[in-house]
Order: sequence, then structure tokens, then C-alpha cells
Amino acid sequence: MKKFFQILGGIFLVLVLIIAAFVGMGIYQGTRLDSSSKAYVEANVKPVVATWSKDELLKRASPQLIEILGKEPSQVDRLFEKFSKLGALKSLSEPKGQSLVAINTGSGKVISASYTETGEFENGRADFNIRLIQIDGEWRFLGFHVDSPIMLQ
Repeated sequence: MKKFFQILGGIFLVLVLIIAAFVGMGIYQGTRLDSSSKAYVEANVKPVVATWSKDELLKRASPQLIEILGKEPSQVDRLFEKFSKLGALKSLSEPKGQSLVAINTGSGKVISASYTETGEFENGRADFNIRLIQIDGEWRFLGFHVDSPIMLQ
């Protein structure tokens, strides 16, 4: 009986070590993904909103976002025209958010991130909700939502 508990204890110890290794790898990878996704937001939101350029957004968009924007291109043009009334970009806040790794049975491993950021403009402010997706190791915009009082005018 003592031998049985020794074997059971050994198996339990191995399982705990395997779980600890996976958690450690997840934390390491998560930290790396958080820093790379935040750097992407810091470098790529400004070129879009500084000039309110649809082309700048499309250069950085994922295939999924390009497909959505392509369904109603005139509506996207009107939105960007409306946002341009905010005027020149004065400042952007530090992005806040994090990355997420999900494993789906159908699509496999999906790496995404979600950030919020605020921009101060000449004629008002805008809040940004930005979604990213990593495709072939490269971050791309999956969603780019702008909320501003300018939309009420």
C-alpha cells in the first residue's frame, strides 16, 4: 500500500510540474504579446487619426476588417469626413488593454488584443476602441471604433 501512495504522489508531482510549466510559458508569452500589441497601437493609431485617412487604416487592416469596410465604402468615407471635423491631433493618451490567446477547435489558435485610447483634437476629443489580431506573427487592426461628440453634430 505504501508503494501505491508513493507512485500516486510521484504522478501528482509530475502533473503539478507540467501545469506549472504551462502557466509559466503562458505568462511569459502573454507579457511578450502585451508589449508587442501595445507597441503596435502606439505606432499605428496616430497615422490614421492625425489625418483621418481611410487609406492609412486600410494599410494596417486585417482581411476581416477590409472585407467589412469594403461592403459600404461610401459610408466609411462619410465617417472619415465627419471625424476630420475634429481638426488637428493634439495628443493621444497611453493605450490601455491587453492581448488574449484563444484556442478554438474550428479555427485553432487565435491571438488578439483589445485597447482603448483617447485623442485630444483641435475641436474636441475622441475615444478609440481598438481590436487587433495577429496574422502570421504580425499585428493588424481587426476593429477600429471611434466615439466622439462630433458624431452628434
